[in-house]
Amino acid sequence: MQTTPLTPEPVAIEQPRELYRVGTLSYTLRGLMVLFAWLLWGEFAFIFFQNIFTRFAPLYLADLHASNSLIGIMTGSIAGVVNLIFLPGISRKSDEHRGPWGRRIPFLAVSTPVTVASIILLGFAPEIGGWVHARVISHVAPTISLTAVVLSLVSVFVVAFHYFNMMLNNAFNWLLRDVVPQEVMARFLSWFRVIATASNVAFSWYVFPHVLTHRKEVCVGIGLFYMITFLLMCLNVKEGEYPPPPPVENKPGIVAAFVLYFRECLSVRIYRNYFIAYMLSSVADCAIPFWLLFYRHSLHVSMDAVGKVFAYGSILTAVTLLPMGWLCDKLSAFRIAAIGQAGQGLVAIFSFFLIKDSQSLLLWYLILAPLSVCWGLGSSAINMKLFPPSKFGQFFAATNIFGCAIRIVANYLIGIVMDLTHSNYRMSYLWFALTGLAFIPLLLVERDWKRHGGPDNYVAPLPPE
Repeated sequence: MQTTPLTPEPVAIEQPRELYRVGTLSYTLRGLMVLFAWLLWGEFAFIFFQNIFTRFAPLYLADLHASNSLIGIMTGSIAGVVNLIFLPGISRKSDEHRGPWGRRIPFLAVSTPVTVASIILLGFAPEIGGWVHARVISHVAPTISLTAVVLSLVSVFVVAFHYFNMMLNNAFNWLLRDVVPQEVMARFLSWFRVIATASNVAFSWYVFPHVLTHRKEVCVGIGLFYMITFLLMCLNVKEGEYPPPPPVENKPGIVAAFVLYFRECLSVRIYRNYFIAYMLSSVADCAIPFWLLFYRHSLHVSMDAVGKVFAYGSILTAVTLLPMGWLCDKLSAFRIAAIGQAGQGLVAIFSFFLIKDSQSLLLWYLILAPLSVCWGLGSSAINMKLFPPSKFGQFFAATNIFGCAIRIVANYLIGIVMDLTHSNYRMSYLWFALTGLAFIPLLLVERDWKRHGGPDNYVAPLPPE
C-alpha cells in the first residue's frame, strides 16, 4: 500500500516593510508618519508663537513712542548681536554634545520655557514699568519718565527673547536634519512650510486684529499653548546615536575658538557664496517690520484689513508650497531660490510705485507670496543638502550668524533712513529690492554644487584641517 506524501502548505513569506533611514534611526512608513505628525504639530505651535514678536513688536514699540531707529534695533539688530556672539559656541557645543536625549533636544527643552517667559514679560511691560516707576523710580530719580522705564524693561525682555529664541530656532532646524531621512526631506519641508503657512493664516485671521487691544491675553495664552505643545514634541521625537565627537587635545581659548569657527566656515567657496546670498536677503528683510507701519500709518488700513491681507497671502503661499517642493526636486533648489530672489526684487520696485490703497496692497502682496515661497522653500532645501552632516550645526548656524551680523548694521541704517525721510515708510520697498542681488551668488553656488557631485553624488566639502 503506497501512501501519497503530503504536500507541505505554502508558507507565506512576509514582505519586508519599507524602511527609511537617517543615521542609526530607521522608520517604517507608519513610523515616519508619526514622526512627521509630531514635527509638524511642533512647527504649527512654533510659528504661531513667533508671530507674537514679528507682527506685534513693531506696532507695540511704535505705540510706546519708540523711534524708528529703536524699532530697527529692537526687531533686528539685537538679534544680530546675540547670534554673532553666542551662536558659534552653541552650535559647536550642540554638534559635540552626547547625552541620553541626543544632541539637539536638550537645547530645545531648556530654551523653550525661558523664551515663553520673556514674551509674557514683554506683554506685561507697561504694567511692570508703571509699578516700578510709581514705587521706586519716582522716589529715587523723579526726572526719569514712565516711558523711559517701560522702554528699558522692553529692551531687557527683548534681549532675553532674542538670546533664547536664537538657540530654539537653530536647534529645531538642526533636529530636522538629524531625524528626517534625506530621501523624503524635500517633501517633508514642503509640508513643513504648509503647516507654517496654516499657522500664519490662523494667527493673521483670528489673533492679529487683537494683538494691541488684548496683548496680555495673547502673550500668556499663546505662550503657554506653544510651551506645552513643543515640550510634548521633544518627549516624543527620538534622536539616534551619533559617532563620538573628534577628540580635542588642546582646546582653544574663547578668542581662538571664535577665529577657528569663522575660518572653517569661510574656507570653502561654495559655502562662502551661499552666505553672501543669505546676507543680501537678510539686509532686505530689515524692511519688513516697517511695512506694517506703512500699512497702518501711511495707507491708514485697519488692523482687521491688514490681518486679512496676511491671511490671503498665507493661503496663496500654502497652495504654492507643494508644487514648489516638486520643482525644487526636479529643477534644483538653487535655481528656484535664485528665481525667487530676482522676482522679489522686481516686485518690491513695482510695489513702491503702485501700492496706493488696501486693494493695490492686496494685489502686490499676493504677487509677492509665491516668489517668497521660491526663496523660503528653496533656501530650506539648500540648508539641508549643502552642509556636511558631521558639522551641520556649525555651518547651518553660520548662515544665521552672517545674516544676523549684517542685520546689526542694516536695521540701524534703515531706521535712520526712515527718520531722515520723516517716516516715509514707502521707502522700505526700495530697501527690500536689494534681495534681487542674491540671484548671482545663488547661481554660483549651484555651479559649485554640480562640481562636487550634483543631485545624485554630492559630497559636501569639509574645511581644510
